[in-house]
Amino acid sequence: MRKMGYLSDKFSRTFTPFGILKNLFRKPMTLQFPYETLPPVEGYRGRHTIDLEKCAGCFICSMICPNKAIWPAEFKGRRYPQVNLGKCCWCQLCEEYCPNEAIKLTPHAMMVTMDKESAILGLGEEGFVPRHQ
Repeated sequence: MRKMGYLSDKFSRTFTPFGILKNLFRKPMTLQFPYETLPPVEGYRGRHTIDLEKCAGCFICSMICPNKAIWPAEFKGRRYPQVNLGKCCWCQLCEEYCPNEAIKLTPHAMMVTMDKESAILGLGEEGFVPRHQ
């Protein structure tokens, strides 16, 4: 008797007459990506947001960041943090150490950019958004 490997065993079971019928009426396991997405898992670390009302400008987030992805920038006479998503390692230390709970990591996962400059989140007239759009 010949011993079959895992993949060849799966292959042979799929193409039996009952295997074909079973798979014919089963819902597909894949998603049509741009149109369908899965919800992010609980605790997913995505894009940063900053509550400007709570931010005191202490920059503890900047000091604790291991990759130096957060640095101060001035906007309308006040200093706020800017975040470079290209440097960020998503460790969540900025959120943990913020005394006012002003910086949060959201479950927003879809972040696409064509250049490095648009990966920097900073303050603009529309709020905390990519600097160069």
